[in-house]
Amino acid sequence: PILAAHIEQHFGYWKKSSIKLVHSLRPFKRSRSVRQIYKQMKKPPKSTDKGVLEQKVYARDIIRNISNILRYSTWDSAQEQLKNLSVRWDSYMVNQVLKTHPPIEKAWLFFNWASQLKGFKHDQFTYTTMLDIFGEARRISSMCYVFQQMQEKGIKIDTVTYTSLLHWLSNDGDVDGAMKVWEDMKVNLCHPTVVSYTAYMKVLFDHRRVKEAAMVYKEMLQSGCSPNCYTYTVLMEHLAGFGECNSFFFLFFFLIFSLLSAL
Repeated sequence: PILAAHIEQHFGYWKKSSIKLVHSLRPFKRSRSVRQIYKQMKKPPKSTDKGVLEQKVYARDIIRNISNILRYSTWDSAQEQLKNLSVRWDSYMVNQVLKTHPPIEKAWLFFNWASQLKGFKHDQFTYTTMLDIFGEARRISSMCYVFQQMQEKGIKIDTVTYTSLLHWLSNDGDVDGAMKVWEDMKVNLCHPTVVSYTAYMKVLFDHRRVKEAAMVYKEMLQSGCSPNCYTYTVLMEHLAGFGECNSFFFLFFFLIFSLLSAL
């Protein structure tokens, strides 16, 4: 009921004039046919585009090759192979390799190996990806150790890192830990985004902390952060699960209206 009241208050204007608004929608104007779009897609790329495309393909092949080395070789063998690669080891390359999810032990060894390379320095992206790898494997103590390393080494910790941390803590059943991370994020002046607001509301709903979730939703609206489709999906899942049928159907209608009006 608390959340339903917030929804009713926020969408009051839309609820009163919903039928009028739907009838006022103009039909979607097709500016180009599918055939025209397809023809444009088939046009050969310009020479400059071709060069960029080739670079992307080359980088993708290198990343896949490194991932396979980590996946199928012993660590001793992998180290020798990595040393012999003509690769520019920057944070982007290391992060992309980690995102291929090699075996967790190899990922950690590779992470530490990269930190010893001359001129290389891990950043918020590589640390957050390593944090995600441990979190997904439910190696929570290892995940917290990576986060602690970020703090001690002065690595920038942004909203993405905090959101990942609270998500994996909640996934492991530690909702109080997730709530503490949320408060720490705001204390450290990391302003929540629509992604972090939605992720945190889902954490609270999943653990039946409805009152807290309603307050977060209210805070989100007051901050001027607009909900997205995933936010509405999380709200509708909660409303349906708790028997708030009227609010569920109205929110579903509003989501459809928003999508139609965007066309």
